[in-house]
Amino acid sequence: MEKIKRNSLSLAVGLATALAAKSALAQEINGAAIEVTPPGSIEEVVVTGRLKSVAASIVDERIDIPYSADFLGFEAISRAGDSTIAGALRRLPGLTLIDSKFVYIRGLGERYSSVTVNGAVVPSPDLARSVIPLDLFPTSIVESIKVQKAFGSSTPANFGGGAIDIRTKSFPKAPLLSISVGAGGNSVSSSGLQYSDSSIKPLPGAIADGIARYRGDISQSNIFATENNAGNNTTAQQAELIQRNLILALPRNVAIEKDLESLDSDYKLALGNAFDVGYQWLVGGSISASVSDQFRNKDQVKREIGNPESRFSEVERTAEEHRETYSATFGVEYGNTHALGLSYFDIQHDVKDAFISRGFDQNNSQADGDQVVRYQTRAEERQLQMYQLTGKHSLEGLEPVYNWTDQLGFLESLRVSWFYSDAEVTTDVPNQSNYNGTTDLGTGFTQISPAPAAGQHTFLELNDDEESWGGDFELPLFLDSSELTVRGGYAASEKLREYYQYTFNVNTTGLSSSVLSGGPGRVMSDPILGDLDNNFSASLGSNFGTESYVAVRKLNAYFGELDWRLNEYWRITLGSRWEEYKQALLTVDLLDFTGASVQAQAQALADPNQRFAFVEDDWYHSAALTYADQGMFGAEEYQLRASFAQTTVRPDLRETAQVVYIDPEINQRVRGNPFVEKSDIDHVDLRAEFFYENGDNFTVSLFYKDIKAPIETVRQPGSDDNVVLTYQNVDSGSIVGVEVEGLLTLPADMVGVDGFFISGNIALSDSDVEIDTTNNVLTNDSRRLTGHSEYVMNAQLGFDSPDGVHSASLIYNVFGDRIYFAGVAGNDDAFELPFHSLDLTYTFYPTDTLSFSVKVQNILEEEREFEQDNASGRNVAIIEQEVGRSWGLSAKWSY
Repeated sequence: MEKIKRNSLSLAVGLATALAAKSALAQEINGAAIEVTPPGSIEEVVVTGRLKSVAASIVDERIDIPYSADFLGFEAISRAGDSTIAGALRRLPGLTLIDSKFVYIRGLGERYSSVTVNGAVVPSPDLARSVIPLDLFPTSIVESIKVQKAFGSSTPANFGGGAIDIRTKSFPKAPLLSISVGAGGNSVSSSGLQYSDSSIKPLPGAIADGIARYRGDISQSNIFATENNAGNNTTAQQAELIQRNLILALPRNVAIEKDLESLDSDYKLALGNAFDVGYQWLVGGSISASVSDQFRNKDQVKREIGNPESRFSEVERTAEEHRETYSATFGVEYGNTHALGLSYFDIQHDVKDAFISRGFDQNNSQADGDQVVRYQTRAEERQLQMYQLTGKHSLEGLEPVYNWTDQLGFLESLRVSWFYSDAEVTTDVPNQSNYNGTTDLGTGFTQISPAPAAGQHTFLELNDDEESWGGDFELPLFLDSSELTVRGGYAASEKLREYYQYTFNVNTTGLSSSVLSGGPGRVMSDPILGDLDNNFSASLGSNFGTESYVAVRKLNAYFGELDWRLNEYWRITLGSRWEEYKQALLTVDLLDFTGASVQAQAQALADPNQRFAFVEDDWYHSAALTYADQGMFGAEEYQLRASFAQTTVRPDLRETAQVVYIDPEINQRVRGNPFVEKSDIDHVDLRAEFFYENGDNFTVSLFYKDIKAPIETVRQPGSDDNVVLTYQNVDSGSIVGVEVEGLLTLPADMVGVDGFFISGNIALSDSDVEIDTTNNVLTNDSRRLTGHSEYVMNAQLGFDSPDGVHSASLIYNVFGDRIYFAGVAGNDDAFELPFHSLDLTYTFYPTDTLSFSVKVQNILEEEREFEQDNASGRNVAIIEQEVGRSWGLSAKWSY
């Protein structure tokens, strides 16, 4: 591990040295002879740098905003070959990617990141995380991405490491037609597991009716009593038949086979235009669609921390992903003073998982010749539908009306913007099946275990509906020798969540080996289940507590800001934001028809320390000082920034719901904690930015965050066979670090040809949390923040040929080890080890409208690894997961 750190730091020093040479290069450019074009002649200008032209287009916004931020434009994303926003964002300084979905900013976990779409709050469809999984958004709908790392009052106060705003494409200002097709694959995914789509069904109506009729208890005894109380004169055998029919109603075609073969595919289409319909009026619209399929094996080896040699499992896992994205935009513009936009997005992401685990536990050992076999099928269907209406207005250029400008002429510079967004997220898990079995290693005989709940079928539905709206104004006031801009606004959101889950257990206690032989496909077949001599039985509930909850969250915010440019050099920005936060969350026992759970919750609400329903409000302040000038280190323009801010990070609804759910990425149980509270944060940021005439740039940032009662992921006490993670506030935490980033054009006399450049960034940081271990089982009373990496590095060697025909990038990314979860009972914290990612992309542009691309990802074929030191001081590789080398080919035609 120390070797990895040394190698990464050496790369960082090399990058910083190359970027520091910028000053000398700029002086050579400034000192070079300038050829004057004779009057009357026309100088031809050819733009060649595809990446650098886009970087220049967004650098103005980076300079203009008063707070530190990083940006990615559409073409910069495209050239790196990233198909989703998550993959693109890991190119920015201080950002790392988790599970190919979640971005950590400055070493802080995903709960410390907020995500908005065009400034509007959007709910997350992920069952186990508080933020939107960014692999949900294809890069094809993105215009640019803003990552704000220093808080300003117009940003939601739920701000930790940073705030990500996804800016989607507006309607085109010219005719647009684009078609793209692609294919790909993965080195460890040439074949894999699969099961029948016929098993992917929601809770059957017969079972729903049975739950209602038998009031949450489908035992044979209760069925017998219920039917006879209703006067139906039912025998015990008839009650058994009724229960057996409920089992037969399950979608039971869950046999897992090993013959899946498939390639990745990707199709995109975009069409749009704009029309000049009269004096200064422009009307336009666009539609786009993308459909993609991906197939990946995610095989793992898992080892228990206490006895890794004797208790371990080898997991075969295959995930099929299908994505569909549809969008439509419509816009109206009047000159430069008024603009209205309407956008619609429909994003669907379906994942079909097949899972077989073989290994040994405390009851089945290699010495005894018995092996545990677990089968799982899981489908997750996620959909995000979002409507957004936006408006921007200015009084600039309007003719005087009734001479109002004589007295209120300063209002001519007033700019007003507003938005309304309605986003609905649905996540369905239709029939997740889990079956436990054993294999006799001597004979090879495999059977489903004769045990209670040997088989489980889970049906889960999540629905999030979130409306958000707001508006703001900006009024520049020109004073004698300075400019004061007054900003202010209002923002609000309302969120309603419904999370419902049913678990149907198939009990096989007492059944013979001849009945249970084979896998779940045979055991759950009609001939076996249809024979009443085979004494299957059924029950409901996961045995892990309440499975469902409903919640509502409301937020109201007002903010104001004074941005004072004292002169061409100095700028002071002061802002305040007031937020009122309301939350109510009630767990729901769908199997309780007596009302006892409702009464218990009503009593719990009377507790003054309860966190089920509460109202909080607070002020959050920010201040920034900027100095701008020219010439330092040869820069055409540079800025020195300092800022201070106060924010908070609130736990997500799922983190405060006292229910147990499965994190599908790590396949472990997670339990919410109703007593976890928000974490208040103080931020200090220092930043120096240098921009050069040819588009090169160099930035150094220092940051410090003091976190009160940070929320950490910890493991609950229990055996290695029953790992449950939960959330807990610890006493205090802090993080301090430095970020360096830059873009440098390589001179032709250095590399022999024009068009080469290097870009990259490195973030070095340290964090610490202090924990009172007196009344808990956490092993360490001082450690790093969960998910924090001490270093993150991105480096890119790029080439844009002078004739614009070729474009290529070699991209490297690495993060330092980070805490996966906090250790308990003497075992040390578990760490995810560094992952060295090396990717290559190349694009050929034979014409202005046609391009061909090839990309290779994870060239080094790195694996994901997790390690933990046990109570005896031994280091254990608790998880090892294959990733494989991926490749892709695509062709695009655009007009």
